[in-house]
Amino acid sequence: MGKQNPPEQFARLCEYILGRRPEEFGLVLDENGYVKLKEFLKAVSETDGWGHIRQNHINEMLLVCQSPPIEIEDNRIRAKNRNHLPPREYCPAPPTLLYVCIRKKSYSAVLEKGIRPTHQPEIICAETIEMAEKIGKRRDNQPIRLTIHAAKAAEKGIRFFQADEGLYTTDYIPPESFTGPPLPKEPEKPAKVEQPKEPPHPGSFMMTPEKPKTKPAKSKPKWKKDKKRTR
Repeated sequence: MGKQNPPEQFARLCEYILGRRPEEFGLVLDENGYVKLKEFLKAVSETDGWGHIRQNHINEMLLVCQSPPIEIEDNRIRAKNRNHLPPREYCPAPPTLLYVCIRKKSYSAVLEKGIRPTHQPEIICAETIEMAEKIGKRRDNQPIRLTIHAAKAAEKGIRFFQADEGLYTTDYIPPESFTGPPLPKEPEKPAKVEQPKEPPHPGSFMMTPEKPKTKPAKSKPKWKKDKKRTR
C-alpha cells in the first residue's frame, strides 16, 4: 500500500467512514449498516491522498491487521462497531429544497415517470448542490441536477428519512415535485448530399452507341404518278 498509507492507517479511515461519518463522504448505509463495496471504493478514491485505493488494498488490510474494523459480505462492506452511527429517522418536515443528480441518458424517462432508485436501494437527496454533484459524478461525468421541492412533496405524502446530517432518502419522487433544465435537443441528422459524378479522365471520351442508319424511302417516278392519276 506504500509508506504513506500503511494498512493500519487505511483501517482507521474505513472505521471512520463506515462507523462514524458516512454522510461526510456521500454514503448512505442500509438498515444493517452495509454499503455496496463499489460505492465505498469510489467514495474513498475521492479523498485526498487515497485516490489509488482498490479492492486489493482492502484485502491486504484484512490480512495484515490483527483486528480489522470492517467486514465484507456479498460485495457489501460495513463497520463491525456501529454504535456511533446516528439512527435513521423519519423526517416529516424536510428542507424546502433538496438536490439529486441523475444520469443524462435517463433524463427523458425521469421527466415522464419521476425519480426512482436505480443503483441504490433508495434515492439519495442532498441538502447542498456540492454533495449532490459529488454523488452524481460517481455514475456520470456530466450528470443532470434536479431540484427537489421536498417540503411540497412531503405535503403530498412523499416520505423522507434523514440518513444523517445533510442527506435524506426516499423511495419515489413524482415529476411534479422536482424541476430541472430543459431536455437537451437531439442532434439533427445531416441531410444526405449526393456525390457528384466523376468527370471523365483527361484525354478520354465517352462511348455513345450510334443509332442504326435508315434508308430514305424511294419516291416513285413522275410518269408513274401521272399514269395513276389518268386512271
